[in-house]
Amino acid sequence: MASRFAAGLFGRALTSGSTAAARVQGQSAVRRLATAAGENEFVAERAHHKEHAGKSADLWRKVSLYVCIPGSIVLGVYIYGIEKHHYDHAVHEYHENDNQPPERTFYEYNNIRRKAFPWGDGSKSFFHNDMINHPKDP
Repeated sequence: MASRFAAGLFGRALTSGSTAAARVQGQSAVRRLATAAGENEFVAERAHHKEHAGKSADLWRKVSLYVCIPGSIVLGVYIYGIEKHHYDHAVHEYHENDNQPPERTFYEYNNIRRKAFPWGDGSKSFFHNDMINHPKDP
């Protein structure tokens, strides 16, 4: 009995398939509650947001290209000059002291090492410079 029932349901659906397709095509022109004629407020707001996002992206692209990048280059050149002067002064101090580092006051809170560094002798940091950084012990 179940097979006759299923065959009856599916049989009717198969035989009436062409008319159902015709009904769907005929109903597609009918406007439902979810659709409205013309452009509604939601679509206009989305278009406004999209236009605003495009203008904002263009603004920040221009700020990046014409302000940040040239500013970084100018500051890099300026800081290079300052650091070059600092380096030349340090070299001059070394030459005045017969290639020895200048006198330095050692304080108990300078160069505290709780644990040795995993490279070298363990007392010098990764960016240690013998000319600028003073040794741990006097």
